[in-house]
Amino acid sequence: MKFFDFKEDARISGSSRQMKFFDFKEDARISGSSRQMKFFDFHIQAGDHDFSLRLLAEASRLGYQGAVLVCSDETYSRLQPEIELLRDNPAISGLEVAAGVMINASNPQDMRRKVNRFRRKADVVYVSGGDLKVNRAACENPRVDVLSAPYSSRRDAGMNHVLAREAARNRVAVELVTTDIMGSWLKVRARVLEYFRDILKLHRKFDFPLLLSSRASSIYDLRTPRDLMNLAGCFGMSTREAGRALSSTPSSIIEYSRKRSLMIADGVRLVEDEEED
Repeated sequence: MKFFDFKEDARISGSSRQMKFFDFKEDARISGSSRQMKFFDFHIQAGDHDFSLRLLAEASRLGYQGAVLVCSDETYSRLQPEIELLRDNPAISGLEVAAGVMINASNPQDMRRKVNRFRRKADVVYVSGGDLKVNRAACENPRVDVLSAPYSSRRDAGMNHVLAREAARNRVAVELVTTDIMGSWLKVRARVLEYFRDILKLHRKFDFPLLLSSRASSIYDLRTPRDLMNLAGCFGMSTREAGRALSSTPSSIIEYSRKRSLMIADGVRLVEDEEED
């Protein structure tokens, strides 16, 4: 005879209501498609030639196909020639390297002046976020590519529905820096996660570009794309959303930046006449 333990059966039945079931077919499908993605770490801090080469080589080893070396607006003129040399370095031949400049501005007027100064020099123009007036000016400026960490040194996310609408209209991406989570503890980490959730909600409503990046200053700050996707799940990002933030959004920014010199007005691009046979 086979006897049943009804208490044990009831306990298992009750706990099953709290279980989370996974769709393994969906997970496998996403994992398979991720192998075809071109992943970017869109913010690696630049230094001298050997320092930058070490970071780029590690990023390539971890599975990235592209990276942006970002200099401050004060050091860009000095470091930009070294970045150009790294583009053709055979040690990182499989890695697409772009040059970025971080605009540190005290007010909107200062920001606009520096953006105009560096727009034709850098592949990607970032604005360091934090001050709400600078955040808004960056979102309203179509010559800005990325608003970096709008929550920095704030007690809120640094974004609202007005800024989110302007960022979507002007194609200004908002950058979430993963080292702000990994390099913080306790209450500070909890606040950063809350800011990321708030920005994610605005992204889903207004559809402005969203980026995930490391802002690595050493090889120990770098993580694989899969690790960053899993980390993004901690603040509610789906695997598909995290994949876009690491792949298609960076690719579209780089592609659009290359065409900026041909842009006459919003939606109008200069094209060369094809020669007739």
